[in-house]
Amino acid sequence: MGREMDLNAWRLLVTTVKTGSVNAACDQLNMEPSTASRVIKALERDLGFELFSRNTRPVTLTTMGKIAYDQALRLIEDHTRMMAKLRTDINEMSGMIRVATYGGIGALEVAPLMVKFQQIYPDIEFDLVELMAPPPAGFIDSEGKNVDVILSYQVSEELSGVQGWYVGDMPFVACASPVYLRRHGMPRDPDDCLRHIGLTYSSAFRSPADFLVKDGQRLPLKWKNTIAFHSVLALKNALFLGAGVAVDMSLYHTFKELVEGKLEPVLGGWHVPTKECFTYVQEDSLQCRRIATFVEWLVERQRETFSKLKQEIAAAGFL
Repeated sequence: MGREMDLNAWRLLVTTVKTGSVNAACDQLNMEPSTASRVIKALERDLGFELFSRNTRPVTLTTMGKIAYDQALRLIEDHTRMMAKLRTDINEMSGMIRVATYGGIGALEVAPLMVKFQQIYPDIEFDLVELMAPPPAGFIDSEGKNVDVILSYQVSEELSGVQGWYVGDMPFVACASPVYLRRHGMPRDPDDCLRHIGLTYSSAFRSPADFLVKDGQRLPLKWKNTIAFHSVLALKNALFLGAGVAVDMSLYHTFKELVEGKLEPVLGGWHVPTKECFTYVQEDSLQCRRIATFVEWLVERQRETFSKLKQEIAAAGFL
């Protein structure tokens, strides 16, 4: 790497011009004059032109030296501001927090929590993005930007440098609308699905369900025909329209509609296996006070929500 890529070489140039001499710059930067002279000469060599006119007394900048100095001055000032911002940012309850999760969960669960947290800490900003891959890959979004917090189902692999918090279980329910059931009848077990339309869900890391479980049994799942969705909200709307039967719907996201009779449970308790839900954060990110505070608050709220819903669902007889 040439000296033109060395930030300290440019800092020496700027300090030399500001103080008026190499010796004065060395006093300020705690550098030996002989070392400073070698750095300046190496910088000139790698740039391909002289920075100082040594035929004058005192030494002055050449024409190209003046151009280089103006650019270097901005570079050093920007770097100084950046470091001050980073050092301050660790302890500040302000700035951006980027959160990634599944589309349906983001709209129904995460967005309201972010609004509440911002009401407590109004200087916090949020960017909610759709999770494109499970952690650790999910900590970089589709645009190549870093993600601070991921809300997802539990990942099977051990994650190095990542901390995870279990927040609750996500049960699934097989359901359909009364409109569909009046037209096509009630499917009572997985074998009946061969006579029904399946509304399936898939994403970058989740395939459509191909089996159901009940009381330790596991049976394959096949449909007469299917309508595929990549959005939970779109699938839910199709359910209301009477388009078919869905087995991929979270019980927590359909509980209200089941109680109100807008949807009805089907398949006699056969369901997609329950998934454990986690909040994941890279350990390095927890050095920032705003992220550590948000995660602690978020996990507590999530656990409260899961616990409350579990009690309500059990009381209604769905668990």
